[in-house]
Amino acid sequence: MSDTSDSPKVIEEGAVVLLVDSTGRVLLQQRDDDVPPAGYGRWALPGGHLEPGEPPREAALREIEEETGLRLTRLRRFGTFDRPGSAAASVHRVHIYMADDEVDESVIEVNEGLDFKFWGPEATGALPMNAWPREMLERFLASDLYRGTVEAHAAFREGVGILALDRWGRVLLQLRDDDLPPERYPGHWSIPGGHVASGEAPDAAGLREFEEETGHLLESLQLFRVYSGTEIEGLPVHVQHIYFDDPDIPEEMVDAGEGQAFRYFAGDELDDLAVPAFARTILDQFFASPAYRALFH
Repeated sequence: MSDTSDSPKVIEEGAVVLLVDSTGRVLLQQRDDDVPPAGYGRWALPGGHLEPGEPPREAALREIEEETGLRLTRLRRFGTFDRPGSAAASVHRVHIYMADDEVDESVIEVNEGLDFKFWGPEATGALPMNAWPREMLERFLASDLYRGTVEAHAAFREGVGILALDRWGRVLLQLRDDDLPPERYPGHWSIPGGHVASGEAPDAAGLREFEEETGHLLESLQLFRVYSGTEIEGLPVHVQHIYFDDPDIPEEMVDAGEGQAFRYFAGDELDDLAVPAFARTILDQFFASPAYRALFH
């Protein structure tokens, strides 16, 4: 049966990897080809085409190993993007992944292209690049995924967590992505929140993170407690600010901007959940606190 639709056809699929080092620099490849648009000497995103039937994630890992000799393990999906293909009414679909494996730059092989080099965000604007890879790189550098990765490598990490309650006193938890590194609790239910950016007030960070993750801007926050990494084993930051509010947001109105899903849980339901130990400690203390009881006396 012939395709009679007017929608563009995907004629090629590719996968690329943006490898980020501990200082926030991104690994780019200097091209050695003249495939249109202009290629030779320009910097590009490492990657290549999918083989027939090959999953995008496996293609990304294969391509980066073929090009650099690196076997990466900490791969996360950034997004899938379409750009115009070479044929009429066609598109080239590209799956973009990020990795933050610790890599010694001296062991990177140059098996394809002229060179591979880490570049900081402040330097990429001056690099010769074609328009589409530059746009994708700029999107990535402006993303929460990139910012969170850089902040996770900071020498001093400060975090926020938001305990949002409904009218029945249940707390809203986030189901974390399955492709997170082990130390970030993939597939666990945990407290919404994230890192405090440099120069940012913790409460402002809490409001920002909650809106980014759920699509809802809270009107106010109350501080429950500030924890240090020495108080709770497994706390992923040096200092964690925990705030609470009772906005009673309908569960179906929560937009999972980050993570797989959001759901409300009562305190007595936590035992049946996969919850990080540090988050369970915080939740248990909150449900037993005067601050919680005062909301539902």
